[in-house]
Amino acid sequence: MNIYVDLDNLSSYASKGGSEHFAACNEMLRKNFNIHFTFSKTTLENCKKKIREPIMKLMRTLTRARGSESDKLTWESNFPMCPITEDFYDNLNWEQLMSLYWLSDKSATDVQKHGLLMIASVGEELKSLLQLFIDNEALPTKKFPLREMKDWGLLRQHSMPCTDIIIIDPYFFAQSDYLYERNSYQVIAELSHHACGKPLNIVIFTNPQYRLENNGYVDVPFPSILRNLKTLISDICGNEPNITIVKLPKKEEHDRTIITNYKMFVSGDSFTFFDNDGNNTSHARWFDVNSLAHKHIHEQVTRYLKELQCITDTQEAGLMGIVGDKVSNFLTFS
Repeated sequence: MNIYVDLDNLSSYASKGGSEHFAACNEMLRKNFNIHFTFSKTTLENCKKKIREPIMKLMRTLTRARGSESDKLTWESNFPMCPITEDFYDNLNWEQLMSLYWLSDKSATDVQKHGLLMIASVGEELKSLLQLFIDNEALPTKKFPLREMKDWGLLRQHSMPCTDIIIIDPYFFAQSDYLYERNSYQVIAELSHHACGKPLNIVIFTNPQYRLENNGYVDVPFPSILRNLKTLISDICGNEPNITIVKLPKKEEHDRTIITNYKMFVSGDSFTFFDNDGNNTSHARWFDVNSLAHKHIHEQVTRYLKELQCITDTQEAGLMGIVGDKVSNFLTFS
């Protein structure tokens, strides 16, 4: 993961050396992040002693045994250009959309309020890193007992700002439509609550039909699903989302996964746990929360996105294989 750091933010973070999670945050930065400073070494060297010395102590920690050559530490980054504007998101690639930003420019506060990216103003640096933790630990993955889940609050608890939500679940809508509000719609709602005033991009990979108990098949009512989801998310975020549904070819995907800018969720069962009375009816064991702040999780997501792009490219040729807005920052639709 990349992090872009202004000098005032670095000074603020360095001053938090006595904080409880400071050492763990430093280790996470050192082992997993490409760090891009937006200022020069000379600028740092010319700072007053009381500012310079805590930063230099921190720098010795962050530069110790940084590992492979891919673990970059660069100076004088010309990205992002400040002041950043309301259309800041529009021209970012997916790596930049999965990055952390410590920005001191006042314009960053206006962009931060949209809840789409992790942008920390001066004084918020430690808090931003802690959001990448799982239950206050710098873990790449934590397993939660799936059958103990009473609702979708776990998703909300571990959700983070995001521009995009990608859901892969062959059976995401494989239940009576009156249960969508209990499961499918609620899953998306819990992940969307950070966004405000900007449209989210939601892509769902799922089967176009599901089997009934009598072995007949029912078509998933995608037109009504699209309408209902747009209304639901508009009410939450204040803007109509872009929603795309990719109809999976038979047996193309078995995984049940959700990818957002900073977190990945993996379930042992389809995201249809709850019945009409709110009872958890799943027989699976684990629900995994993964943080993209950790290098191997980030790499895993990168590979997965490439595989999803291959599915998307294949489906483009099929009749009505993809429905909806066909908008995503992580996938392309021709």
